[in-house]
Amino acid sequence: MRITDVEPILLRGEQSYAASASLAEAVDNGDWQLLVKVTTDEGLTGWSDVETLAAAAVACINGPGMSVLGFRCLKELLIGQDPLDPERLWHKLYIGTSYYGRRGVAMHCISAIDNCLWSIRAQAAGESLGELLGGRKCDAVTAYASTLFRETPDAMYAAAGSYVLKGFRAVKFGWGVFGEDPVRDLELVAAARDALGPNRELMIDPGWYGAGWKGPWKPRTLDDNIRLCESLAPYRVRWIEDFIHPELFDDYAAVRRRSRVPLAAGEQLATIWDFQRLIQGGCVEVVQPDLTRCGGLTVGLQVARLAEEAGVDLVPHSWLTDLLTAYSLHLIGTLRRPLFVEFNVAQSELTHGVCGGALKLNDDGTVSLPRGPGLGVEVDEDFVAAHRVSSA
Repeated sequence: MRITDVEPILLRGEQSYAASASLAEAVDNGDWQLLVKVTTDEGLTGWSDVETLAAAAVACINGPGMSVLGFRCLKELLIGQDPLDPERLWHKLYIGTSYYGRRGVAMHCISAIDNCLWSIRAQAAGESLGELLGGRKCDAVTAYASTLFRETPDAMYAAAGSYVLKGFRAVKFGWGVFGEDPVRDLELVAAARDALGPNRELMIDPGWYGAGWKGPWKPRTLDDNIRLCESLAPYRVRWIEDFIHPELFDDYAAVRRRSRVPLAAGEQLATIWDFQRLIQGGCVEVVQPDLTRCGGLTVGLQVARLAEEAGVDLVPHSWLTDLLTAYSLHLIGTLRRPLFVEFNVAQSELTHGVCGGALKLNDDGTVSLPRGPGLGVEVDEDFVAAHRVSSA
């Protein structure tokens, strides 16, 4: 089997990245969504979404590249290659893009391609992706509703209550207006906790930039972050996420030693080398690789092994389409201690339209792992065609 094409596909939606006090759910990713499709000469295809700057990603994949090693485009490195060896191809792509890549857009594209290759490999083996990755340890995973902060306590209470009614046992609020007013921040968190009651989990994602929608975007200091964690502790927050500048590993470790609230991070990181610093440095209780940014499933599996050895929980960041949620579910299903899957509840036509809303919340607040050969969810190619655009 050989790879015959690697195709970046741009989708355009109508909604904006925002949260409205009048909405029970926030919309997101309405402007652009990038998919990657890998095709083989035996008719097997792999699909992945990727969260990145779409126009730059198209150039990384399609080129033109340069003949010098380290400045190649991804497509030319892959055409004619065997798709059934994703680990070998990961290193080929990493080295081939190393002078302009290693992190950022190039690694985001490598991540999506890597996911596609694992899906193709599972299809070729006639196995579910989870079985190929190491075997299922569970059939379903508790989902947490992942959404944006609302602007008022009343809107927060209504939003959190709506997720309780839908059956969620955990909710994460992030970004939005959080950081603009420290007093209001705690009022918003208190309203969410009141609506969720004592038996449901609440997670908080303040964003490491530190100042809500309006700015000025200035990362909090070490002392600021220690005080933030202490202020959230009375609200029984399950974890506080990605709230320190992603390069400041020592700050994460210092805050963790002082915080009564568990720390989570990892969505901004890429390659196992970043995650070694995070996990082995004692920075977090929960590690959160994003499979469309970290290096794909090849890196996700490495992170899972490292986290297990260190006694750190793994909950992937998966706030994109149902494709990323499905890949994340398969990885979570291999863990001995599966905690949660992040479930994007945004009212974006792109978020759930790509796979036709294939993933649903069960009555017990879980999401079932996809079954069938490969990824186990199908891309709605009619939807993709209807929303496809030629360029950003």
